Amino acid sequence: MTALAFRSSLSLGLFAVGALCAACGGSDGSDADGTSAGAASGGSGGASVVSHAGAGGASASAGGTGFGTAGTNNGSGGTFASGGGGASGLAGGTATGGTGGNPAAGGSGGASSPGGSGGAGGGTTVPSGKLEFAPYYEIGSTTGAFKNLTDMKTKSGVSDVTLAFVLAGSGCATDDTVSGDLTDIKAFIAAGGHVKASFGGADGKYVEANCTDASSLASAIEKFVDSTGITDLDFDVEQAPVETTAMNQMRGQALKMVQDSKHAQVSFTLQTDESGLDKGARSVVTEAVNAGVSIYHVNLMVMDYGDMPDGTPMAPIAIKSLNGANTQLKAIISGLTTAQAWAMLGATPDIGQNDDAEIFTLQDAQDLATFATTNKLGLLTFWNIQRDQVCGKGECSEHDNANFDYAKVFLAAAQ
Repeated sequence: MTALAFRSSLSLGLFAVGALCAACGGSDGSDADGTSAGAASGGSGGASVVSHAGAGGASASAGGTGFGTAGTNNGSGGTFASGGGGASGLAGGTATGGTGGNPAAGGSGGASSPGGSGGAGGGTTVPSGKLEFAPYYEIGSTTGAFKNLTDMKTKSGVSDVTLAFVLAGSGCATDDTVSGDLTDIKAFIAAGGHVKASFGGADGKYVEANCTDASSLASAIEKFVDSTGITDLDFDVEQAPVETTAMNQMRGQALKMVQDSKHAQVSFTLQTDESGLDKGARSVVTEAVNAGVSIYHVNLMVMDYGDMPDGTPMAPIAIKSLNGANTQLKAIISGLTTAQAWAMLGATPDIGQNDDAEIFTLQDAQDLATFATTNKLGLLTFWNIQRDQVCGKGECSEHDNANFDYAKVFLAAAQ
């Protein structure tokens, strides 16, 4: 059962904002003082296997994240480095362990940042086990519920958001969607907020579509990181022309370069059907892993399945997709356990009325949140925080009884 749903692009000043679409549903780390990241080596291997754990990441500043190089053989887990929290309060980094390493506790972050999580081998940085909640914030979208990001944080209690969307600018470069809103973003971060920047979406031209090779794409993303200070990056890949094997390989190689140079945290938001990740989404993850990218979250768009009868509860469908994706991730990433796969997985419903006849109700939100906490899912988001309001000004879910009803459900789960 497949479908494709689109949210209209919005404009703000001179920059265009894309839309989120769901196709087919859619030894512990050393303490960091906020300016540097430590490193430690792995433990010894088994009797018949030599262990070579990866080295810890180099120092990371301004909220950067430290990553160690992958080990060559399986062995018992070593200890990992945590990224330093930046002076600006950007999130403390994560660290990647050598192949076969076990998760280790991260060191403390900067003054207003959480510590980085311990790394694990096998082509992924396993999250700390705490459920994160970071709803999409569509830059330029109209809402009556709040005036800006800081006002949203005060009124809703939401302190993490996913900024939508970074698209192609002129040539192989990013546009100014995020950079044009930096005053608001920096004020939000200064107030204790954290942001992820999401590249892609349903509409608009992707940065990678304007780049000829991995090096030029990596350079474009590195310049974005330098200009914004944002190192928590999400790649929402859902357009067929950028889901080819060749494009996925180029993107994977570029992201490996960005992780090596900027210590960026990389996640993917991908299309799904009832069985899990669709073919194109699986290719995105597979080629990233093959390139050596350390993936933090694989976020499923559990929305717009397209052919559900009216009144069908949507949480059970989303949960079915997540169960399928858990199995798929273990097949793609060698040695990944069921618990680690859950910690990698995220879910993004479209709250309230979807683009088709489906309705993701408040009860669906509660049921999905219960599943997320029971299984220790890594991430919950939704499209989008501006719609989480009673109708009257701008888009709305059509099912909020009060502003931020959906956010309150997911926030409670993430406590």
